[in-house]
Amino acid sequence: MELASYLSVMESTKNQSTTPIRALIYARASQDRLKLMRSIKDQITDCRAWCEPLGWRVARVITDADRSASQWRRREREGFDEALRLIASGEIDGFVTWEPSRAGRDMSVYVELRAACQEAGVLYLTQGRVFDFTRSDDTFMLGFEFLRAEADANTMRERQLRTVRMIAEKGRPHGRIPYGYRRVYDESTGVLIGQEPDPRTGELVRMMAREVLDGTPVTAIANRMQDLGEETPQGARNGNISAGWTPSTVKLILKNPTIAGKRVFRGQVIGDAGWAPLISAEDFVRLQRLLFDPSRRVHVGDGVTPKSLLSHIAICDYCGRVLRRTLSRAQGDAPRVVRYQCQFRGCYKVALVAADLDQYVTDYALRWLAKPDHIALLAGEDDDWITHSLAARQRLKELEDRLQSATELSSEGQLSFTLLTQIEKTLRPEIEQAQQQLVLPIADRTLRDLIGAEDLTAAWETLELEERRRIIKVLFEIRIMQAPRRGHRGFQPERVLVTPRARGGEARLDDPR
Repeated sequence: MELASYLSVMESTKNQSTTPIRALIYARASQDRLKLMRSIKDQITDCRAWCEPLGWRVARVITDADRSASQWRRREREGFDEALRLIASGEIDGFVTWEPSRAGRDMSVYVELRAACQEAGVLYLTQGRVFDFTRSDDTFMLGFEFLRAEADANTMRERQLRTVRMIAEKGRPHGRIPYGYRRVYDESTGVLIGQEPDPRTGELVRMMAREVLDGTPVTAIANRMQDLGEETPQGARNGNISAGWTPSTVKLILKNPTIAGKRVFRGQVIGDAGWAPLISAEDFVRLQRLLFDPSRRVHVGDGVTPKSLLSHIAICDYCGRVLRRTLSRAQGDAPRVVRYQCQFRGCYKVALVAADLDQYVTDYALRWLAKPDHIALLAGEDDDWITHSLAARQRLKELEDRLQSATELSSEGQLSFTLLTQIEKTLRPEIEQAQQQLVLPIADRTLRDLIGAEDLTAAWETLELEERRRIIKVLFEIRIMQAPRRGHRGFQPERVLVTPRARGGEARLDDPR
C-alpha cells in the first residue's frame, strides 16, 4: 500500500474511534400476522451483537412485520422506505440486517439499496461482516447474495403454486376461510379435514341470495346486515373498527363460486369442491346475471340521491356518455328549468327539458309493459333461463380459448401476425354475440308485481323514484340524438331512441306511442 493511502486509512480509523458509526438496524418478517415480532426480535438481538465489537452505535431500529420482500409483494414496506430515506439523508453511516434476504428478495431492491449507500457512503453490515459498496468485490458478493435470495423466493412461490393447484384439483379448502363456512379439524391430530357451512353465516349467505333473486337492492341488504351488527368478512384490521357492510361486500360474497360448491384456482372455476354448497348452481347462475348486468347499475355517486328519472341513464347518441341533470340560468323571476345535458368535454351536443323526456319515456314504458307478448318476454321459465345461460357461457369460453391459443402461437412465432388478425376478425363478432346472449329475460320481485297490477299506471305512481329508475334502465336503453340546427324549440320525440333490452323485444315491439 502506498504511503498516501496508508495515511488516509489511518486518518479514517482515527476519526471512527472518536465518532462512532451511527447504525440503522432493519429487521423484517414475511409472516407475522399476529405482530408478535418474535423472529424480528431475534434478528435485532444478533444485529446489536455484531455492532458492539465494531464500535457502531445503534441510532435507529426499523421493522416491517408481515411484509414480503419479493417481486410479488402486495403491500408496500413502509419501514424499508423509511430506511432508504435515512440512508439518503446522511443521518446514518451504517445499514445493518440479519441477512441480505431481510432487505430484499428482488434484484431491483438491491440496485436501489446499492445506489443509495454508494451515494451516501454508508457501509452495510450483514451476517456479521461489513461490506463497502465502493469496493467492486464487496458489491459483487452482495449482488450474488441478493440474487440467491431472489432465486429462493422464486422457488418458494413455484412450490406454493403447485401445492395450491394440487389442493384445488382435489376440491380441498385452501387459503382464507370463505364467508359462510367454517373449517373442520381432526380432534386428535389437529389436521385440517375440510370445511362445512357455518350455521350462522351460512344462513346469512342464503338469505342474501334469496333477497337479491327476489329483487331487493344490494344496498338494502348491506344496510340490513349492518343493522344486525354482523361482522364483515374482513373484520377489524390492526385493531381498528371495521368499515362495515357495503354493497361491494355483499356482491363479493355472492359472486364467489365457493358458495355454489365450486373450487376456484387463480380466478377460474376448475371443478366441484369437496364441501357442501350454500346455494344451488342454478341460483348461482341467476345471481351472476343480476349482479353483473350493467343495465341494473343506476348508481349516481357516493352520497348522491338522484332527483330526476333519467339522469345518468339516458345516453348521448353522439358520444355515448350519460346525460346529467342541470339547471338553466336564473332569468328574472322565471323558474329555473331542469334539463338533461351531455357534459362531456368536447361534446355538449345534447340537451333537452327533463320533464318532457321523463313523461315521454314513462308513457312509452307503460304502454310497452301493457302488451301481453312483452310480459311473456319478462316471465320466462327458470329452466329455460339457466339452459340458455350455461350454453352461452360455454360458447363464450370456447371462443375466448381459441383466440387466446392463436395469440400465444403468434407470440411464439408459430403464427404470422396477418393470420392472427384474420382469426381475430372472425372470432370477435362471435364473442360479442355470445356475450349478448348472456343477457337473460328480466325477473325481479318489483317488476313482477308491477306487470301483475290491475292498474299499471297507478302501480307505477306508487313506486319510489329509485325503483322507477331501476326498472327503466333494466328494461330499456335510451339514447338522445342531437337536435337539428334549425326548427322549432319544443320537444321532438324523433330525437329519442328507446330500445328494449329484453331478448326478442326489438323484433316483437310495435311502436306504443
